Amino acid sequence: IQEVKTSNLRGRGGAGFPFWFKLDAVIKETNKQKYIVCNADEGDPGAYSDMYLMEHQPHKVLFGMYMSGLIVGANTGVLYIRGEYPDSIRIIGKAINQLKNKKLIGDFKFKIIRGQGSYVCGEETALLNSIEGLRPEVRVRPPYPAQYGLFGKPTVLSNVETFANIHWILENSGEAYANIGTKQSTGTKLVSLDSFFNAPGMYEIEMGTSLSTVFNEYGKGLKTGIKAFQIGGPLGGIVPTHKIEKLTLDFESLNSNGFLLGHASVVSIPEDFPMVKFLEHLLEFTSDESCGKCYPCRIGSFRGMELLQKAQNSTYKIDRQLFDDLLETLEIGSLCALGGGLPLPVKNALRYFDKELSPYFKNNPGT
Repeated sequence: IQEVKTSNLRGRGGAGFPFWFKLDAVIKETNKQKYIVCNADEGDPGAYSDMYLMEHQPHKVLFGMYMSGLIVGANTGVLYIRGEYPDSIRIIGKAINQLKNKKLIGDFKFKIIRGQGSYVCGEETALLNSIEGLRPEVRVRPPYPAQYGLFGKPTVLSNVETFANIHWILENSGEAYANIGTKQSTGTKLVSLDSFFNAPGMYEIEMGTSLSTVFNEYGKGLKTGIKAFQIGGPLGGIVPTHKIEKLTLDFESLNSNGFLLGHASVVSIPEDFPMVKFLEHLLEFTSDESCGKCYPCRIGSFRGMELLQKAQNSTYKIDRQLFDDLLETLEIGSLCALGGGLPLPVKNALRYFDKELSPYFKNNPGT
């Protein structure tokens, strides 16, 4: 745990929570039964780093889970893999059998659960409910999974890329890992660049690298006119192109500028694509994927979608104060990051594309 703490490895699933803290919390629990759960329900559009790791470096992922189990005293590791990744499920299953046949994991057991396509199952507590066979609804926290996780037992829950880092840290030391990247955001990050780049694909890039370097040197620039990028999935910030020069690939740079690193997927928004349509899509996606447990998310996202549709299809103009109140309700009233995170990209768009969006609003600040 001290090595992982020294490395300052932070969760690669989006939130950037220190991984050592989860190990430390679970090892202190007295319950004899503990679990390791790997969140491989990679649902963010434009992200495929988890798929790559499971299909090309499966033993690295399994090693991270197994070592976490040895550290905290857990004898079972569960991988929740999205159903749209049949190759990942097959390859991970084959890798588990190899470990068993070579008698490398003792009594430690691995179990694969195939997800059924719900985006909200990527939220850790909804994922736990889904594994248990319950409706995949978000749980109220506290208690957190480290105390009350899978089947009510202490659980270390993290994503694929986080577990895949454990081998390098234990082999090379936490200090060596901490020397890569920045002080707060150590190590490397897998970044997915979409097909608007001249060299689309996935790259392992040192934290702290400027986004302009990522886009121009790795991605080889863009094929066509782009006005913004959504970084970090559907709940990630909408970053206008003029901001790219000022940002670096790490949690702090993006957070302090009102954006999000998240899963580090990059989805390009073309100049000729209406921003109002993009916002409508985000709200529709959220209303479709909401688990329905809390009404700010379930109803609020649908009402937001309705407002934007009405403004586009009639002379109706959205009251900006009403819309801001709706976003605030989603942000502070939702139980999880689906409803709570949606306002971030919407606010970014309202701020940086005010001129484009102002025809759809009345009482708009600054107009």
